[in-house]
Amino acid sequence: MNVLLTKLSNLKLREAKTGQHREGILLQGEIAAGQSATTKVEVGTAGTIVTMRMSGNFSTLDYDGTNVYDDGICHLRGQLIDTDKNLALFNDFIPLSLFLSPGRTRSKGGLVAGVFTPCTNYANTGAAPTNYPAAAPSASLYDAQEFTHPFTVNSYIRLDVKNDAACSNQFNIYFDVIRVTRK
Repeated sequence: MNVLLTKLSNLKLREAKTGQHREGILLQGEIAAGQSATTKVEVGTAGTIVTMRMSGNFSTLDYDGTNVYDDGICHLRGQLIDTDKNLALFNDFIPLSLFLSPGRTRSKGGLVAGVFTPCTNYANTGAAPTNYPAAAPSASLYDAQEFTHPFTVNSYIRLDVKNDAACSNQFNIYFDVIRVTRK
């Protein structure tokens, strides 16, 4: 609410007969090996939103020519963009590990040349090659990142993502928002 009051006074809010409620917006995607992609989610026509927090996760798979393995390294880099203002919210593409919490998740496999390939070190089994130890669980169990930005009606929250791994990787970002609507 404090964010809204810095832009709108109490009097202006009462005069505009606005209402507000909290909701969540999910942005997700799977980026193919060595590719870039754009994913976006529409703010909608119900009203302007102000993001309060964001959290998310991503996979950390790579491929060595024979095995898909979870190396624990974030291969996805992203750039958040407000399409209404055509405003990049980061100065450059940054690793998703720098702004998503809880962050890395274990994966059971990924796409290699369009075919799902199981991850060789998903679980610590005797069948896993010795040079691919079992994937450690993510150690980053932090609260959602504070991220405050207004997005207008009919705009999009866009994420341009690059994957530098040799197999596909997935991500999910959840935005906790306040939607301001006219009554």
